[in-house]
Amino acid sequence: MKNYLRTITGKKVVVTGGLGFVGHNLVKKLVNEYQCDVTVVDDCSNSSPAVMNEIKDRVKINIISILDDKNFFPLLDDAQYIFHLACIQIGLATSQPFLDLHVNGEGTLKILDYLQQNRSEKLERILYTSSASVYGSNTKLPLEEDDPKNVLSHYAASKLLGENYMNVYNVTFDLPVTIVRYSNVYGYGQSPRNPYCGVLGKFVHNALTGAPLKVFGDGEQTRDYTFIEDALTATILAAVHPKGLGETYNIGTSVETSVNKLVDLIGAMGISSSVEYVPERDIDNIRRRVISVSKIQKELGWYPGYNINKGLDETIKWYKTTL
Repeated sequence: MKNYLRTITGKKVVVTGGLGFVGHNLVKKLVNEYQCDVTVVDDCSNSSPAVMNEIKDRVKINIISILDDKNFFPLLDDAQYIFHLACIQIGLATSQPFLDLHVNGEGTLKILDYLQQNRSEKLERILYTSSASVYGSNTKLPLEEDDPKNVLSHYAASKLLGENYMNVYNVTFDLPVTIVRYSNVYGYGQSPRNPYCGVLGKFVHNALTGAPLKVFGDGEQTRDYTFIEDALTATILAAVHPKGLGETYNIGTSVETSVNKLVDLIGAMGISSSVEYVPERDIDNIRRRVISVSKIQKELGWYPGYNINKGLDETIKWYKTTL
């Protein structure tokens, strides 16, 4: 099988939201493993340039908003690949819904409209990162890409809006787009100080520092937890693979794990802590969620390399060296 991942080697890439958890890890992978010429765009509203210290001389960092047309749009002109990760996170989206609409919805539309109005023969693909939250409370499990969407949050609504815009510009204007839907990505590089850090990252940090593990509800709610390395590999592959053009792919493991199980797994790895049960949150309090990855397996040949045990072990190692 052809190694499609290598086709991005040396390419000129723009990553929006490139200082975030997934974003900065993606940038590092593109620079270190594929020698890409990477331009990062991030307004630092929820991140810091410090995450790029080890490669700061090999990446161009622009601390601007994607809504800053004058300074942002020119950065897209020579790009061969655009990874669009910039967004308002789920917690802030709920408290500031109009900001969520402007960034996640309008920001995505403006990027697409600019690319359509200023067609570049250099552009090979624009990849949009969406979320499994667009499925909402769908009870058919595991969730497949074409299953009905039942959004239950501002964040899910705006991410789905972004998906729809991507599809419109692909079908109507022939822009080369691909969409991926992440499911609860975790792993190295996820700061526990970030208010939007995922549950697994918070659990590991709290267990290592002796703080209680805060469990919302009864802890029996499940999610499909995806290790960061798997998310990165699948994202790049979806962007470069010819079959990925115009397609949408779930990125996960097709295995659901309860929050209580996470607590048990962390304890079994020698860093147990007390557990504090608190009332359910008012966002994303869906009982079960697990996604199917059969489409990306069949079409692109990607398979997750990390189960929850292996991914959690790598995460704990990183937190121990970083705390």
